[in-house]
Amino acid sequence: MMTKSEIYTLRMNILGGMDAYIRDVIGDDEVTEIWNDDGIEDGIDEDVLLDYARDDEAFKQICYLFGTLMVGY
Repeated sequence: MMTKSEIYTLRMNILGGMDAYIRDVIGDDEVTEIWNDDGIEDGIDEDVLLDYARDDEAFKQICYLFGTLMVGY
């Protein structure tokens, strides 16, 4: 069984991967703007990413937004 710390680290990695995918793979200005406004803002540090990872609702909302944005790609 994973500890809370391990879960948060995994979530941080997931969030970071989604962020990199939006910015580096999709690279669409409109999609990135939506991502910055409603998902993960540009240039956040690990402390903020950890806050998102610890917040179940924020984590779910960001994952949902990522999925929604990917429907078009």
